[in-house]
Amino acid sequence: MTPKTPQWPPRGLTGWLVCRWTRVDLDPAQSDQRARIGLLQGVISIIVNTLLFLIKGLLGLLLGSMALLADAVHSLADSGSSLVVVVGSIWARKPRDSKHPFGHGRVELITALVIAILLIVMAFEFFRIGVIRLFQPEHYDAPIWVIVAVALTMLVKQWVTVCSQTLAAATQSPALRADYWHHFADVLSTALVLIALIASRFDGPNLDAWASIGVAGFILYTGVRTARDAISPLLGEAPDPAEVGRIERAARGVGGVQGVHDLILHRYGDFRLMSLHIEVDAGLTALVVHDIAEKVEDEVERVMGGKAIVHVDPVDRSHPQYEQAEGIMEGVVADQENIAEFHDLRLQGGVGHLHLSVDVVAIVGTQESAYPEIESHVRSAIRAAMPGVRDLQIRVETGYHPKATS
Repeated sequence: MTPKTPQWPPRGLTGWLVCRWTRVDLDPAQSDQRARIGLLQGVISIIVNTLLFLIKGLLGLLLGSMALLADAVHSLADSGSSLVVVVGSIWARKPRDSKHPFGHGRVELITALVIAILLIVMAFEFFRIGVIRLFQPEHYDAPIWVIVAVALTMLVKQWVTVCSQTLAAATQSPALRADYWHHFADVLSTALVLIALIASRFDGPNLDAWASIGVAGFILYTGVRTARDAISPLLGEAPDPAEVGRIERAARGVGGVQGVHDLILHRYGDFRLMSLHIEVDAGLTALVVHDIAEKVEDEVERVMGGKAIVHVDPVDRSHPQYEQAEGIMEGVVADQENIAEFHDLRLQGGVGHLHLSVDVVAIVGTQESAYPEIESHVRSAIRAAMPGVRDLQIRVETGYHPKATS
């Protein structure tokens, strides 16, 4: 996980560039600012990595070092991936349109996935080159000036890595985070090459080939990690428990709200679309209920940003057997590992013609084939404790937030 930047704007050369590229008084995680900062990082990376490619490539050709040539190609791959970041940053700044009403924020995730694919492809290429060199070694004696030059390129790349890390932490951009790991892998691979160059002066083992294989390992790990981090949000992740808590507290803070459930959060880059159900007194008028729903939407949007959609569930807690039914359901939830919670508990009528309905939420991952068994268990528990229930309706549904996970 990329650590958070200690301050904004950052210190040093990175801060100087940021101050001249964009407004530092605005939130760097805001959509337009994040895109501008991503564009800055991409331009820096393209310029620096292209120069490093030329330097490493020339030195590798002069020396005959396969590891150094592979590292040069790695730097060129960095330039290519940063070009993808630049294109992604420009695309993400496009305003919402009729075909994409939620904006283009997810293009950052696609950008990160493209970077991951580039990393994985390059990893296999470096591995292939390293294996060939193991069986067909070519010895060389690296001059001191070449070792010093490679060490200087590593220091330059380390600055690019720190710059990328700082900007990724400030913007919370998946694409910049992926680019940071790419740069980090390049620093490690150059360090391996440096060790191989130093060993060549002492008639050491064939470290040039092993360095190529080691570079491949670093890059493969980074590529797989980057792909995983990009694919997971594209598939749809559960919201962070802290986010769920903030939304629920904001909704419950509105007068008249008795409960919150069925919370679903969609992400489109930095845009959030939230839907939730609130429980209110069934005795309220439609106008009052509508006013409560609008206040909840306004409060959730104020706290979280994005767009909130509220559905209202009227609940009559005045029924004389409501507390008894509520206690039964709390016991069912406590006893059953595959039930997360219940809501929309309603009772109507009296002795001999009592109607009860309730929704139960299954733990995420529970197969739908198990829903009938869950329903049967809940039904049996209620029948056993409240034999006077004549009509019993139970609906099993899947939850979408951390309360509904095991």
